[in-house]
Amino acid sequence: MVSKRLKIGLALGGGGARGLAHIGVIKTLEKERTPIDIITGTSMGAIIGGVYALNKDTEEIKKIADKYAEIIHTFNLNLNFSQEERKEKPLFLKRIADLLKKGYILNQELRNKYLNEGEELRKILRELVGDRTFAEVKIPFAVVATDLIKGEKIILQDGELFNALLASASIPGIFPPISLNRKILVDGGIVEVVPIETARTLGADFVIAVSVSSSLKKKYEFNNAVEILFRSDEITSNYLRRLQLSFADVVITPKVGRFHWSDFSKPEQCIREGEIAAQSSILEIKKKLKQKRGIWWKRLFSS
Repeated sequence: MVSKRLKIGLALGGGGARGLAHIGVIKTLEKERTPIDIITGTSMGAIIGGVYALNKDTEEIKKIADKYAEIIHTFNLNLNFSQEERKEKPLFLKRIADLLKKGYILNQELRNKYLNEGEELRKILRELVGDRTFAEVKIPFAVVATDLIKGEKIILQDGELFNALLASASIPGIFPPISLNRKILVDGGIVEVVPIETARTLGADFVIAVSVSSSLKKKYEFNNAVEILFRSDEITSNYLRRLQLSFADVVITPKVGRFHWSDFSKPEQCIREGEIAAQSSILEIKKKLKQKRGIWWKRLFSS
């Protein structure tokens, strides 16, 4: 049986500070009166998607940028290794960068399970969603996380929003894994950077995906084993992301690659890039929606 109305899903990808561009995308879709029937999110996409699904108010999601801006020095975990960049980092971040540069990531000094307790992240999420639950959202919503035990994608869509958002945003090695429902959960970006398939699972007939991950740039020099390991992981992630994005009906790609994922100092610029990218995609969205609705109506009356 075909649904009586074509449902539009919005899949918001992970990307740390770059994910603030999602706010601009949602603002533009609202302005253009593009309906959002389903929202799925990974990491920062989960946080922004969850707050919007809960309140259906762009002013509320703009508060996310304000909350992160308040604690920018805590979240600025840029591990780039140039001398000029490290001069501007807090002392403990310089130490982390130095350790990584020297190849000590496999040594005893970094054998902890994570580098940051995540208390500020918890504080932000608690202020944003409190103890609200998935049952209270105004738009059907789901979060993607990764189970470290079975190596599987986990779709979270019931219980407290706080726990789900925290799990989806728990960057491996940076924040502590989250124990939930007999699973050990971390960032959903490991398995689904942009949760397109999850949006389909929730019933979306047409999926608008928003990717804020940086593109893979050419690199010619590799100074140590750590850099080669990181590069290999980047290549794998980039290939997986491109494959997953091919299943979306429309992909919006804000130009936020110049911002580091941990740098929350330029929220307005990220939001603006989201607006620009979404506006540039509006004609494509309307055209493809028209085509999709034509196919959908034929299926509806032939069933």
